[in-house]
Amino acid sequence: MASDTGRLADKYSLGTTEKQILFSVTGWFNAYSVDIQGRTHHIGRDPEPTLRELCSSIELWSPQSERAHQAMIEAGLFKSPKRDEKVYIAGRRCKWLPTEDCLTVIENLFKNHDDVYPPWATTEHSRPPTFRDGPELMSHRKGVMVAGESLKRLNDVTHNDYYPQGNLPQRPDLRIYGPDPEPIARVEVLTNHGNTGTWENKFTAWQSTDAGPTIWLFENRRGMVRFWNHLVRHGFIQLDNGMFGGEAQNWSSTRVNDRLERSRDGHHAYSSVDLCWTMPGMLAADRIDLHEWAKALNIK
Repeated sequence: MASDTGRLADKYSLGTTEKQILFSVTGWFNAYSVDIQGRTHHIGRDPEPTLRELCSSIELWSPQSERAHQAMIEAGLFKSPKRDEKVYIAGRRCKWLPTEDCLTVIENLFKNHDDVYPPWATTEHSRPPTFRDGPELMSHRKGVMVAGESLKRLNDVTHNDYYPQGNLPQRPDLRIYGPDPEPIARVEVLTNHGNTGTWENKFTAWQSTDAGPTIWLFENRRGMVRFWNHLVRHGFIQLDNGMFGGEAQNWSSTRVNDRLERSRDGHHAYSSVDLCWTMPGMLAADRIDLHEWAKALNIK
Protein backbone atom coordinates (compact mmCIF):
# COMPACT_ATOMS: atom_id res chain seq x y z
CA MET A 1 0.00 0.00 0.00
CA ALA A 2 1.19 3.50 -0.78
CA SER A 3 0.49 4.64 2.78
CA ASP A 4 2.69 1.80 4.13
CA THR A 5 5.48 2.88 1.81
CA GLY A 6 5.13 6.44 2.99
CA ARG A 7 5.28 5.43 6.65
CA LEU A 8 8.40 3.35 6.04
CA ALA A 9 10.02 6.21 4.16
CA ASP A 10 9.26 8.53 7.06
CA LYS A 11 10.46 6.04 9.69
CA TYR A 12 13.85 5.61 8.07
CA SER A 13 14.11 9.12 6.58
CA LEU A 14 14.22 7.71 3.07
CA GLY A 15 14.83 10.41 0.52
CA THR A 16 15.76 10.05 -3.12
CA THR A 17 19.39 9.14 -2.37
CA GLU A 18 18.43 6.42 0.11
CA LYS A 19 15.91 4.95 -2.30
CA GLN A 20 18.51 4.89 -5.07
CA ILE A 21 20.87 2.98 -2.78
CA LEU A 22 18.15 0.47 -1.92
CA PHE A 23 17.25 0.06 -5.59
CA SER A 24 20.89 -0.79 -6.36
CA VAL A 25 21.03 -3.29 -3.49
CA THR A 26 17.78 -4.90 -4.68
CA GLY A 27 19.20 -5.48 -8.14
CA TRP A 28 22.30 -7.20 -6.73
CA PHE A 29 20.22 -9.31 -4.31
CA ASN A 30 18.04 -10.39 -7.23
CA ALA A 31 21.00 -11.52 -9.36
CA TYR A 32 21.12 -8.71 -11.89
CA SER A 33 24.53 -8.29 -13.47
CA VAL A 34 26.33 -4.95 -13.26
CA ASP A 35 29.31 -3.59 -15.16
CA ILE A 36 32.17 -2.41 -12.95
CA GLN A 37 35.33 -1.10 -14.59
CA GLY A 38 34.59 -2.94 -17.80
CA ARG A 39 33.83 -6.32 -16.23
CA THR A 40 30.47 -7.91 -15.54
CA HIS A 41 29.80 -8.67 -11.86
CA HIS A 42 27.09 -10.95 -10.46
CA ILE A 43 26.16 -12.07 -6.95
CA GLY A 44 26.66 -15.71 -7.93
CA ARG A 45 30.07 -15.23 -9.53
CA ASP A 46 31.82 -12.42 -7.68
CA PRO A 47 32.50 -10.99 -4.23
CA GLU A 48 30.33 -8.04 -3.27
CA PRO A 49 31.53 -4.73 -4.76
CA THR A 50 31.67 -1.60 -2.65
CA LEU A 51 28.41 0.31 -2.43
CA ARG A 52 29.96 3.11 -4.47
CA GLU A 53 30.89 0.63 -7.22
CA LEU A 54 27.44 -0.95 -7.15
CA CYS A 55 25.49 2.30 -7.33
CA SER A 56 27.88 3.90 -9.82
CA SER A 57 27.39 0.95 -12.18
CA ILE A 58 23.84 2.15 -12.81
CA GLU A 59 24.66 5.85 -12.34
CA LEU A 60 22.96 6.17 -8.95
CA TRP A 61 25.91 7.35 -6.83
CA SER A 62 25.88 11.01 -5.88
CA PRO A 63 27.82 13.34 -3.55
CA GLN A 64 25.15 12.67 -0.91
CA SER A 65 25.40 8.88 -1.12
CA GLU A 66 28.25 8.32 1.35
CA ARG A 67 26.50 10.28 4.08
CA ALA A 68 23.23 8.50 3.32
CA HIS A 69 25.00 5.13 3.52
CA GLN A 70 26.36 5.89 6.99
CA ALA A 71 22.96 7.08 8.16
CA MET A 72 21.35 3.87 6.88
CA ILE A 73 23.89 1.79 8.82
CA GLU A 74 23.12 3.74 11.99
CA ALA A 75 19.37 3.39 11.39
CA GLY A 76 19.66 -0.41 11.21
CA LEU A 77 19.04 -0.87 7.49
CA PHE A 78 22.55 -2.22 6.92
CA LYS A 79 24.41 -4.47 9.34
CA SER A 80 27.02 -3.03 11.68
CA PRO A 81 29.73 -4.67 13.82
CA LYS A 82 28.88 -2.07 16.48
CA ARG A 83 25.62 -4.00 17.00
CA ASP A 84 27.48 -7.33 16.96
CA GLU A 85 25.99 -8.11 13.57
CA LYS A 86 27.85 -10.24 11.06
CA VAL A 87 29.27 -8.10 8.27
CA TYR A 88 30.99 -10.87 6.31
CA ILE A 89 29.54 -12.71 3.34
CA ALA A 90 31.29 -15.62 1.59
CA GLY A 91 34.37 -14.84 3.66
CA ARG A 92 34.60 -11.13 2.79
CA ARG A 93 33.59 -7.98 4.60
CA CYS A 94 30.66 -6.06 3.16
CA LYS A 95 29.55 -2.65 4.47
CA TRP A 96 26.06 -2.77 3.01
CA LEU A 97 24.60 -6.12 4.06
CA PRO A 98 20.84 -5.56 4.33
CA THR A 99 19.09 -6.39 7.59
CA GLU A 100 15.65 -7.98 7.84
CA ASP A 101 14.19 -4.48 8.29
CA CYS A 102 15.98 -3.33 5.14
CA LEU A 103 14.55 -6.16 3.05
CA THR A 104 11.07 -5.45 4.42
CA VAL A 105 11.46 -1.82 3.36
CA ILE A 106 12.67 -2.93 -0.08
CA GLU A 107 9.67 -5.24 -0.46
CA ASN A 108 7.33 -2.34 0.22
CA LEU A 109 9.15 0.25 -1.86
CA PHE A 110 9.71 -1.77 -5.02
CA LYS A 111 6.96 -4.40 -5.06
CA ASN A 112 5.54 -2.95 -8.28
CA HIS A 113 8.93 -2.53 -9.98
CA ASP A 114 9.04 -5.62 -12.18
CA ASP A 115 12.33 -4.33 -13.62
CA VAL A 116 14.10 -5.64 -10.49
CA TYR A 117 12.29 -8.98 -10.20
CA PRO A 118 14.73 -11.95 -10.26
CA PRO A 119 15.09 -13.58 -13.68
CA TRP A 120 14.11 -16.95 -12.20
CA ALA A 121 10.99 -15.77 -10.33
CA THR A 122 7.55 -17.16 -11.17
CA THR A 123 4.05 -16.48 -9.92
CA GLU A 124 4.46 -19.48 -7.61
CA HIS A 125 7.28 -17.87 -5.64
CA SER A 126 6.75 -15.63 -2.62
CA ARG A 127 5.96 -11.94 -2.77
CA PRO A 128 7.88 -9.50 -4.96
CA PRO A 129 10.26 -7.85 -5.46
CA THR A 130 12.79 -10.10 -3.68
CA PHE A 131 10.87 -13.41 -3.82
CA ARG A 132 12.66 -14.51 -0.65
CA ASP A 133 12.58 -18.00 0.80
CA GLY A 134 10.88 -17.10 4.08
CA PRO A 135 13.08 -14.74 6.13
CA GLU A 136 15.99 -15.24 3.75
CA LEU A 137 18.88 -12.79 4.12
CA MET A 138 21.61 -11.97 1.63
CA SER A 139 24.11 -14.55 2.90
CA HIS A 140 21.65 -17.31 2.01
CA ARG A 141 20.68 -15.77 -1.33
CA LYS A 142 24.39 -15.46 -2.10
CA GLY A 143 24.88 -19.18 -1.49
CA VAL A 144 21.98 -20.19 -3.72
CA MET A 145 23.20 -17.98 -6.56
CA VAL A 146 26.82 -19.14 -6.18
CA ALA A 147 25.63 -22.75 -6.41
CA GLY A 148 23.45 -22.06 -9.43
CA GLU A 149 26.10 -20.14 -11.35
CA SER A 150 28.87 -22.60 -10.49
CA LEU A 151 27.03 -25.84 -11.17
CA LYS A 152 25.70 -24.76 -14.55
CA ARG A 153 29.33 -24.73 -15.73
CA LEU A 154 29.33 -28.54 -15.51
CA ASN A 155 28.79 -30.27 -18.84
CA ASP A 156 25.95 -32.47 -17.58
CA VAL A 157 23.88 -29.56 -16.23
CA THR A 158 21.40 -28.00 -18.64
CA HIS A 159 19.29 -25.81 -16.33
CA ASN A 160 18.50 -24.92 -12.71
CA ASP A 161 15.28 -24.76 -10.73
CA TYR A 162 15.65 -22.07 -8.06
CA TYR A 163 13.56 -22.37 -4.88
CA PRO A 164 11.41 -25.17 -6.34
CA GLN A 165 7.73 -25.04 -5.54
CA GLY A 166 5.14 -27.79 -5.73
CA ASN A 167 4.26 -30.66 -3.44
CA LEU A 168 7.63 -31.54 -1.93
CA PRO A 169 7.93 -32.86 1.65
CA GLN A 170 11.17 -30.90 2.07
CA ARG A 171 12.08 -28.24 -0.45
CA PRO A 172 15.72 -27.74 -1.38
CA ASP A 173 17.02 -24.33 -2.37
CA LEU A 174 17.99 -25.46 -5.85
CA ARG A 175 17.64 -28.42 -8.16
CA ILE A 176 20.02 -28.99 -11.06
CA TYR A 177 18.91 -30.79 -14.20
CA GLY A 178 20.41 -32.49 -17.20
CA PRO A 179 18.54 -33.74 -20.28
CA ASP A 180 16.46 -36.21 -18.23
CA PRO A 181 13.25 -35.13 -16.45
CA GLU A 182 14.55 -36.05 -13.00
CA PRO A 183 17.01 -33.70 -11.28
CA ILE A 184 20.68 -34.65 -11.18
CA ALA A 185 20.99 -33.37 -7.62
CA ARG A 186 19.46 -31.00 -5.11
CA VAL A 187 21.30 -28.18 -3.35
CA GLU A 188 20.71 -26.99 0.19
CA VAL A 189 22.42 -23.83 1.45
CA LEU A 190 22.98 -23.67 5.20
CA THR A 191 24.02 -20.43 6.84
CA ASN A 192 25.10 -20.22 10.46
CA HIS A 193 21.74 -20.37 12.17
CA GLY A 194 20.67 -22.52 15.09
CA ASN A 195 17.67 -24.24 13.51
CA THR A 196 19.01 -27.76 13.86
CA GLY A 197 15.50 -29.17 13.56
CA THR A 198 15.46 -28.08 9.92
CA TRP A 199 18.80 -29.80 9.35
CA GLU A 200 17.46 -33.04 10.79
CA ASN A 201 14.20 -32.95 8.83
CA LYS A 202 15.87 -32.30 5.51
CA PHE A 203 18.67 -34.79 5.99
CA THR A 204 16.20 -37.49 7.03
CA ALA A 205 13.89 -36.79 4.07
CA TRP A 206 16.78 -37.06 1.61
CA GLN A 207 18.52 -39.99 3.31
CA SER A 208 16.87 -42.83 1.42
CA THR A 209 18.85 -44.47 -1.36
CA ASP A 210 16.27 -43.47 -3.99
CA ALA A 211 16.19 -39.81 -2.95
CA GLY A 212 19.12 -38.88 -5.16
CA PRO A 213 22.25 -36.92 -4.25
CA THR A 214 22.32 -33.80 -2.08
CA ILE A 215 24.86 -31.00 -2.32
CA TRP A 216 25.23 -29.11 0.96
CA LEU A 217 26.71 -25.62 0.66
CA PHE A 218 27.87 -24.00 3.89
CA GLU A 219 28.72 -20.44 4.80
CA ASN A 220 32.12 -21.50 6.12
CA ARG A 221 34.06 -24.47 7.49
CA ARG A 222 32.76 -23.93 10.99
CA GLY A 223 29.18 -24.35 9.81
CA MET A 224 30.09 -27.41 7.74
CA VAL A 225 31.75 -29.22 10.66
CA ARG A 226 28.97 -28.23 13.06
CA PHE A 227 26.34 -29.73 10.73
CA TRP A 228 27.98 -33.14 10.35
CA ASN A 229 28.96 -33.36 14.01
CA HIS A 230 25.37 -32.62 15.00
CA LEU A 231 24.09 -35.48 12.85
CA VAL A 232 26.69 -37.87 14.29
CA ARG A 233 26.14 -36.75 17.88
CA HIS A 234 22.38 -37.27 17.68
CA GLY A 235 22.53 -40.63 15.95
CA PHE A 236 21.34 -39.69 12.48
CA ILE A 237 24.48 -41.12 10.89
CA GLN A 238 27.68 -42.95 11.72
CA LEU A 239 30.92 -41.85 10.12
CA ASP A 240 34.31 -43.48 9.83
CA ASN A 241 36.32 -42.16 12.82
CA GLY A 242 33.22 -40.49 14.25
CA MET A 243 32.93 -36.75 14.67
CA PHE A 244 35.27 -34.18 13.16
CA GLY A 245 37.58 -33.15 15.98
CA GLY A 246 39.96 -30.27 16.56
CA GLU A 247 39.69 -26.84 14.99
CA ALA A 248 36.89 -26.58 12.43
CA GLN A 249 39.10 -24.40 10.24
CA ASN A 250 41.42 -27.37 9.70
CA TRP A 251 38.69 -29.38 7.98
CA SER A 252 38.57 -28.60 4.27
CA SER A 253 35.58 -29.69 2.24
CA THR A 254 37.87 -32.18 0.47
CA ARG A 255 38.71 -33.90 3.76
CA VAL A 256 35.07 -33.90 4.85
CA ASN A 257 33.89 -35.34 1.54
CA ASP A 258 36.58 -38.03 1.68
CA ARG A 259 35.30 -39.17 5.07
CA LEU A 260 31.70 -39.17 3.86
CA GLU A 261 32.68 -41.33 0.89
CA ARG A 262 34.69 -43.75 3.06
CA SER A 263 31.79 -44.09 5.46
CA ARG A 264 29.29 -44.70 2.68
CA ASP A 265 31.51 -47.38 1.14
CA GLY A 266 32.14 -49.06 4.49
CA HIS A 267 29.83 -50.71 7.00
CA HIS A 268 28.64 -47.63 8.84
CA ALA A 269 25.03 -46.49 9.30
CA TYR A 270 25.33 -43.99 6.50
CA SER A 271 24.04 -44.57 2.99
CA SER A 272 22.85 -41.27 1.53
CA VAL A 273 24.83 -39.62 -1.25
CA ASP A 274 26.07 -36.26 0.01
CA LEU A 275 28.68 -33.81 -1.15
CA CYS A 276 29.59 -30.52 0.50
CA TRP A 277 31.53 -27.32 -0.04
CA THR A 278 31.75 -23.84 1.42
CA MET A 279 30.59 -20.64 -0.26
CA PRO A 280 34.08 -19.10 -0.41
CA GLY A 281 35.48 -22.34 -1.86
CA MET A 282 32.84 -22.71 -4.55
CA LEU A 283 32.98 -19.01 -5.42
CA ALA A 284 36.75 -19.18 -5.98
CA ALA A 285 36.72 -22.51 -7.85
CA ASP A 286 37.56 -22.73 -11.52
CA ARG A 287 35.94 -25.17 -13.92
CA ILE A 288 38.59 -27.85 -13.35
CA ASP A 289 38.06 -27.65 -9.57
CA LEU A 290 34.31 -28.03 -10.07
CA HIS A 291 34.67 -31.05 -12.34
CA GLU A 292 37.05 -32.78 -9.93
CA TRP A 293 34.72 -32.10 -7.00
CA ALA A 294 31.57 -33.25 -8.86
CA LYS A 295 33.10 -36.61 -9.79
CA ALA A 296 31.84 -37.96 -6.46
CA LEU A 297 28.30 -37.59 -7.82
CA ASN A 298 29.23 -38.90 -11.27
CA ILE A 299 28.50 -35.45 -12.69
CA LYS A 300 30.77 -34.23 -15.47
